[in-house]
Amino acid sequence: MIISDKERNYHQKCPICKNYKLKYWFKLKGFTIVKCRECGVSFVKDIVTQKELDYHYGADLEVVNPAGDSVYLKEQNIENLKYFYRKLKSLIVKKVPKGKLLDVGCNAGLFLDVMDGFDRYGVERSTAAGMVAKEKYGDKIFIGTFEDYKAPEVLFDCISVQDVLDHMTNPVEVMNKCNKLLKSGGLLVVKVHDMSCLYAKFSGKKFYALVPPSHLFFFNRTSLTKTLEKASFKVLFFKHLAHRLFLSTVFFRLSREGERKTFYKLYRALEGTFIGKIMIYKNLHDLITVFAVKKH
Repeated sequence: MIISDKERNYHQKCPICKNYKLKYWFKLKGFTIVKCRECGVSFVKDIVTQKELDYHYGADLEVVNPAGDSVYLKEQNIENLKYFYRKLKSLIVKKVPKGKLLDVGCNAGLFLDVMDGFDRYGVERSTAAGMVAKEKYGDKIFIGTFEDYKAPEVLFDCISVQDVLDHMTNPVEVMNKCNKLLKSGGLLVVKVHDMSCLYAKFSGKKFYALVPPSHLFFFNRTSLTKTLEKASFKVLFFKHLAHRLFLSTVFFRLSREGERKTFYKLYRALEGTFIGKIMIYKNLHDLITVFAVKKH
């Protein structure tokens, strides 16, 4: 699905802080990226509909393998993902040792798998991935958009939104819904790319996370804080947690979904080899996790 420039609608003000002071940054894959001079968020100025996103992600297709071609969700990489999830769990249980947990964008339920001791729920847009999670957690998994999700009567003690908020068409509305689903004083955990890190600043327009329309928003601490505060959350602290990944995955990430062909060829050459499976522990502060509580 390709929308022509004549048919396209554009954000005239920042979706986060509603300021009109927008600065043109660059154009990529036919999408215009701008920066808000007020809160610092960068975002795709083109208004992208859920229908367009479904087409982009192939949500309307029958997919046998829930991981598809995703490097991060391939079986051999699962333990690398869980390395991060266990670190995250150790921080969550200090604030919320047990209770009802909702993971927004739960995919195949990998984060839920490490959160034993909690009553676990999930929301997943992909039918194929959601069905894998549903096999483990039954009707506690909702397959569809978060906007369509109707929660159980009892509110949640903790909601996790990992690697999802920057994909959403309206982050403030997402945070407002999280607020409604949380108990008073409940914990919200949000993980996104951090555009204020030195690596992102050094990379500029070539930063690997700049891949519209997969990512529609690009946050820093200021814009992320404003987003949460608008939804009546109080930020407790930020963390740049280390990730573990294969050396081959580093080149895949640098390829920006195959756009930079040299890095993608290196990834393909190393994938599955002894060298490609060398373990890398990475913390370039390019990913940030914020912990916040619902105000009483």
